[in-house]
Amino acid sequence: MSLALASPWMLLGGLLIALPVIAHLTGYRQLRQQPFPSLRFLRASRLRSRRRSRIEQWLLLLLRLLLVVVLVMLFARPSLERLVPGLAGFDPSRPALILIDVSASASANIGARPVFEVLQDEALKLLAGVGEGTPAGVIAFDDRTQVLGPGMTADLSVLRRAVTELRVGAGATDLEQALRRALAVLQAQGLGSATIFVLSDGTASQLPGLPLRDWPAAIGVHYYDFGRSDLENRFVRSAAVELTGAGGRGVRVVAEVDSAAPSSAKVPISLRMGSDLTVHQDLVLEDGAGRSVFSLPLLPSGDQLVELVLNGDDLAVDDRHPFVLRGDVRLSVLLISGEGGGHPRDDEVWFVEKALQPGGGAPSQIQPRVVRAEAIHQLDSAAADVVFLCNVTDPGPIAADLEALVRAGGGLFISVGRRVNPDHYNEVFSDLLPSLFTEVKSRGEGSFEISPVGLALPPLDRDEFRVFRSGGSAVFAQARFGRMIATEPRLQPDSRVLLRYSDGMPALLERKLGKGRVLLFTSSVDDDWTDLPLRSIFVPLMHQVARSLSGTLRDEGSAAVEVGQELALSMPAERSRKAWLVGPDGREHALDSMLADAAGVLRWGQTRLPGLYQLFWEGSDGEDEQLVALHAVRIPARESKLTKLSPRAMFEAVPGLVYHGRDGSGGAEGHSGEVLRRSSLTPVLLAVVVLLLLLESLLGLRRS
Repeated sequence: MSLALASPWMLLGGLLIALPVIAHLTGYRQLRQQPFPSLRFLRASRLRSRRRSRIEQWLLLLLRLLLVVVLVMLFARPSLERLVPGLAGFDPSRPALILIDVSASASANIGARPVFEVLQDEALKLLAGVGEGTPAGVIAFDDRTQVLGPGMTADLSVLRRAVTELRVGAGATDLEQALRRALAVLQAQGLGSATIFVLSDGTASQLPGLPLRDWPAAIGVHYYDFGRSDLENRFVRSAAVELTGAGGRGVRVVAEVDSAAPSSAKVPISLRMGSDLTVHQDLVLEDGAGRSVFSLPLLPSGDQLVELVLNGDDLAVDDRHPFVLRGDVRLSVLLISGEGGGHPRDDEVWFVEKALQPGGGAPSQIQPRVVRAEAIHQLDSAAADVVFLCNVTDPGPIAADLEALVRAGGGLFISVGRRVNPDHYNEVFSDLLPSLFTEVKSRGEGSFEISPVGLALPPLDRDEFRVFRSGGSAVFAQARFGRMIATEPRLQPDSRVLLRYSDGMPALLERKLGKGRVLLFTSSVDDDWTDLPLRSIFVPLMHQVARSLSGTLRDEGSAAVEVGQELALSMPAERSRKAWLVGPDGREHALDSMLADAAGVLRWGQTRLPGLYQLFWEGSDGEDEQLVALHAVRIPARESKLTKLSPRAMFEAVPGLVYHGRDGSGGAEGHSGEVLRRSSLTPVLLAVVVLLLLLESLLGLRRS
């Protein structure tokens, strides 16, 4: 231990010690004594008083001398220096920028605690050793960088608090981006000479674009590897879903599993779907890879978050592999045709059937079944998920069954034609129609070839028309209609107009009834009254209608993405309609529809947590909020591999880099070193100054 002075030239102020001495020698005069016989009895008392006064004078002189000495030392800024164990390569007098690894791999356990906690402790030790007045900074990094606090600052208490509050993330490790950000921070502060300390677990999933040949020689880089090379980690590389069983009603999930180390073992793996289903299996790993197959007899109802779980290794953050399992995608549709003909194409529902199930090389998950109206006298509630009633003359025998189907949650699509009597439909479907019919209207003398009437632009935020946001919406205006059946202006309860003709008449109306819905199309779905079936929009429109009526329509969204990647979120066409995303932690993130692209897609990149993200839209016309899409986000597979960086690769990547390994082997320097620590004596000297001033004041009061 030794004494160091930051401003030794201030010791010249010690010459000021002569001032109190001179004041003491010249401040008191020797008086000539004149004897008074009558006052001789006071002589003894006077001698005692003078002796005490001289003692006080010498004490006062001593206090003032000490005060001058302490003040001179205070301005010289003394400190005690000592060597203590610390990270090798640390210089407390040199500006320091600390890079802390907060990637997913930093949460791996080494011993009894995660390596991230070790990195936090070492960062705090580095900050404690920075010299007084020396600037320092801290950057947290994974696949992105975050400058903590105000950047480079001499206020180390702010940095210590920021490091203490720091938490490990779930992203990949991009070392190149972190080093370039550190260099930019130093250059922005005008610091041409500094030391960068990288505290990491020794793995990285992103190191392309190096070497950094433009790296300044005066900025040193010390990389400290606090991780272990023998970590065990198993993770799901991919999950594939296949339809199986009779009619494709079952599902098989194939999980491809990798291990960070090429080992062979038998490990448990589980598939979890919601809170009701968990399937356990034993997975056999050979040379660090394996496959597990889970078979379910039936598809789940609706979209479900599914997790493949692998426990019992050193990296717990990637033990769960989430993905969204699309629900029962097969849809049963009953097409009731009111008009046939000598040729299949003459059938009323021929265009609809081909749109829903093209056949040949383009199979669809929608399974249509065609029946003639005269052949059906009773409708089983389990006959189909959705019923298309197309140009049927007398639907009376099955009207009650259709109403029961809708109230139970099914869907009904009604289209008209030359066989439909408006008055009869008003009578038998009074509780189903969104609006009562009036009369048949003709345009262009009843021929769509010369009719000027098309369709207005549809509401693209509706389920039935959302698919046309990326293209095709202009075709609605090109379709031509020669005939349609008009409806009353007054709508039935829970009804509304979804689509109009270009002349303002309702074309597609909706009514909610019980748990289901009814859609009424006021023209035909064949080419008798309109050329709509011949237009490019007909096939996707029929698919959207069937899916919407069945409640199985979901925004397909994007495939499962990795932490840090963007989600493609569909926004409402009505920009005033609110949209939000609920993350895995339950937090709601408001979305700005104005930032969506021309196709209505918003790119959202704040995926910092793995798990399920749910996209909601605000309900329209008093409806409840609408779940639009589910998105799964998972840990980057390249991060789960725990690929260790080699010292040689680091030496070649960054000129002048010093690599500090855990054991100092392999040409790398160890962590340990001796660090010169300074403890300032300024607080002690200030306390001494206050004490001396207090004593001087007390003596002065006593003498007066």
